[in-house]
Amino acid sequence: MPYFPASQRYALPWRAIEMRRQREMFAHAAAAPSADPLDRRIDDRPPASRLSRPMADQSSFGAQGGDPRRGVDMDLSTCVNRYGPAPAAIAALRSMSPAEVLLHPYDAAERLADLYRWATGVRNGAYVAGRGASEFIWAMGREVDPADVHVPLPAYTDYLKAFPGRGFSLAGEQFPSVEQVDAALDKGGLVIISNPHNPTGTVLDPKDLVAAADAHPDATLVVDESYVNFMADPIEWSVLGCDAPNIVVLRSTSKFYGIAAMRAGIAWCADHERLKRLFGEQENWGLSGVDVHAACAAVRDFHWASHSRSWMHADNAWLADALADVEGLDPRCNTNVHFQYAFCARSENVAAVFQRHGIGVRVLGVAHGVQPDALRIVAPRVDERDRFTAAIADVREELGSAVASLPLTRISDRRAAAQTSSSRRLRPAVF
Repeated sequence: MPYFPASQRYALPWRAIEMRRQREMFAHAAAAPSADPLDRRIDDRPPASRLSRPMADQSSFGAQGGDPRRGVDMDLSTCVNRYGPAPAAIAALRSMSPAEVLLHPYDAAERLADLYRWATGVRNGAYVAGRGASEFIWAMGREVDPADVHVPLPAYTDYLKAFPGRGFSLAGEQFPSVEQVDAALDKGGLVIISNPHNPTGTVLDPKDLVAAADAHPDATLVVDESYVNFMADPIEWSVLGCDAPNIVVLRSTSKFYGIAAMRAGIAWCADHERLKRLFGEQENWGLSGVDVHAACAAVRDFHWASHSRSWMHADNAWLADALADVEGLDPRCNTNVHFQYAFCARSENVAAVFQRHGIGVRVLGVAHGVQPDALRIVAPRVDERDRFTAAIADVREELGSAVASLPLTRISDRRAAAQTSSSRRLRPAVF
């Protein structure tokens, strides 16, 4: 079982990691004299590989989804289910007895692991309980040599913070592919990717991921499935329960069940020893008994989960239509999850327009491997659509004024852009 010292939880943000790494590099360089006294350069990056690793300003990740500093009351930047929290979770909290709160959570981890065995039907392999997927990501950041890690770009912010400088692309691609994963696995070490993919909404075929891992038994493929429950058929799109001993699956209750304040999730692998190497030794009482009590109730509520999933897919189809003909946006619409993804060279301006309406959206940029910038927008609920529509009208005006200000010599470019916008259709991003 993994060991997460309470004093170190989330205690290694980007700056601390970078400062420690640079100190170690300088100390190593001072201790090892160069063969050429004129060549005293210090390379503070991990060893290079043939994978392309774009240099990015790691301080420019921007506020993550749900950050209260946005100052909005309709936050579509966070991927937490907008129909949450799951009612069963709230009912479970209200039903807790004083005795359940009084005692240490000796059985919390095993209760959560048993819950996932029951909910997924996968009883083989090893389950390890933790405080959400982020707990495992940062544990790997402490236990694994960063030089052995490859993060396909674009990527989730926490991957790039936990493994600074390890994002890569093959040819500047803007969407993940099995070929990209395969090339990283070929280098050995550890590859981590989300599927369904955050931030693009793309889904890779789980059979192809298993085949890629099988072809590289000396490497480890970590598949973060925090978004798989948003899929119409989560079981079909999961690699959990596969036979490949070098695949590790991360799951979290936070987003789909709308209980992000309750930190609970699991890691699964057919090879228990691999989990130990990646995460270390388990501490006593590492999970909150209160969090696990509520999370278990939420996961057991299949009725709410089914209805909530259906509502979110309807909302996402509406959002795709709402974004499809906005000049200046290049949406890459999906029917997989509950958010849409759109390239936009003026993403910061668009986000500012939404913010004036009290709406938060997520801007992705070069630090995430996104070029040009892009927006990730969670689909608003039915009761939020009028307000979102009003904001979109102002976005059209903002982006339209920029197009109108282009020089007359580029009128053909403007016509081409307008034709491209008007010809967009909802297209599933499944590869």
